[in-house]
Amino acid sequence: MSLTSRGRSSASLPFVAVSLVFAASPVTRVSAHAPGVVTPDAVWRAWTLDPVVLLLLAAVVGVYGRGVRLLWARTGRGHGVSWMRVSAFGAGQAVLIVALVSPLDALGATLLSAHMAQHGLLAGVAPPLLLLGMPGVAFAWGVSGFSPLRRLAPLWRSLAGLARVLSTPLHATVLHGLTMWIWHAPMLFGAAVEHDWVHALQHLSFFIPALLFWRALLDEPSTSRVAVGAAAAFLTFMHTGLLGGLITMAPEPLYPIYDGRTASWGLTALADQQIAGLFMWVPLGLPYVVAGLFLVSRLVRGRPADAEREHPVSVRGAP
Repeated sequence: MSLTSRGRSSASLPFVAVSLVFAASPVTRVSAHAPGVVTPDAVWRAWTLDPVVLLLLAAVVGVYGRGVRLLWARTGRGHGVSWMRVSAFGAGQAVLIVALVSPLDALGATLLSAHMAQHGLLAGVAPPLLLLGMPGVAFAWGVSGFSPLRRLAPLWRSLAGLARVLSTPLHATVLHGLTMWIWHAPMLFGAAVEHDWVHALQHLSFFIPALLFWRALLDEPSTSRVAVGAAAAFLTFMHTGLLGGLITMAPEPLYPIYDGRTASWGLTALADQQIAGLFMWVPLGLPYVVAGLFLVSRLVRGRPADAEREHPVSVRGAP
């Protein structure tokens, strides 16, 4: 499965906008990081079954599924958006469920390591999987026939222009990196644990720049941009690894909000922090390494990124 698709570039804005609403949805739900500690015996009862989040998930899947069905009816099953890409999108949706619906979300108020894992899923795992699913193409077909949405076309075009600027490798890498470092400042991180609106802003700040960053890496129209994308991937791996290393090797807890919350899991606040830092340092950095190696392999093979062969039907072909 190729990582590139020029046709996806301008079409992904509706998906980004829907994702923004989805990521912001913790504002409307019962506290994701409630004051109560989640203990091991209660963890599997700590699901975040908020109707807004569940309805948005269902709506995204419904529109995507309708778009794929209509596209395949026109081009043949598996054409335009392949089975592998549909599977990637489904996997990305599953990752969002784990991050925002499963007990991992509530556990983030008890364990820094759980909170770190959640943010890794939102920034490094879900976005590339969702974008590999060509959501812009599927969404364009999925919303076809809904005439009120056509009135939003000027807004989408304006947002598309902004996204094109922000999703260049340089801008997206800087934005993605800044959000990572700024939100791990102890004061801001603690505020996100205590206040829902800060927690929602934190999710947005991880997820939306991550979408732009991965879009920059997965959409390389030239050999030079492939090289820049590979450099951006490895640079992000290095600076997130540095941040993870600093958190792991800190001699004392950096996040006092977790003091007294970790004991039921047999951990001190410092031990939990060390696990959280290791999460960021190693496993959560793997997606960036994989992306960088893939892009380097394209350079070695001397194959600049061309328009995707499996994408013969453009967004303009939507009924």
